[in-house]
Amino acid sequence: MQKLIIIIALGLFFSIALTGQEYLVVMRKTVLIKGRTSLGRFSCAYQNEYDQDTVSFSKSPNAESLMDLSIPVASFDCGNRMLERDFGKTLKYEEFPSIEVRLDDFKRTGQQYFGDIWIMLTGKEMKLEHVPFTLMTNENGELLYSEITISLEYFDLTPPKKLLGLIKVQDELIIELSLKL
Repeated sequence: MQKLIIIIALGLFFSIALTGQEYLVVMRKTVLIKGRTSLGRFSCAYQNEYDQDTVSFSKSPNAESLMDLSIPVASFDCGNRMLERDFGKTLKYEEFPSIEVRLDDFKRTGQQYFGDIWIMLTGKEMKLEHVPFTLMTNENGELLYSEITISLEYFDLTPPKKLLGLIKVQDELIIELSLKL
């Protein structure tokens, strides 16, 4: 009887060890939105280091949401107040004060990570499927990083123009999502 219990215990131990970690603990979330104008580039950053999260690997498709992030548009730091005001107006922050980002169906295949990202902006939702995440290591530790491109037009947003149209923001924005582990 003792041999049977030991064999079962060892079998459970090795099955857990072989499957690896089933979740990741996210210590900090950073969202960087980058764009281009006719004069150059700009970036606006949001960082949340006070709200830890756990991201579990999906066992089945259509699993429930693994991480929800509600980002107040007014919390983005663009480097100067005028740019932050224009950024907020472009994203219609008075009518839609936050951007919702959701991570679903997060999977690990070997050393690669993939997930579905949902973005809710101006009341309109966009789903990006099977988005690759890269595991990176730097002086601050490990982080999962992904970069996606969205169109302002998709969300019914008009890129701002300044100085009688001499300075124009391009329609595409690049969103960088970093999850510090």
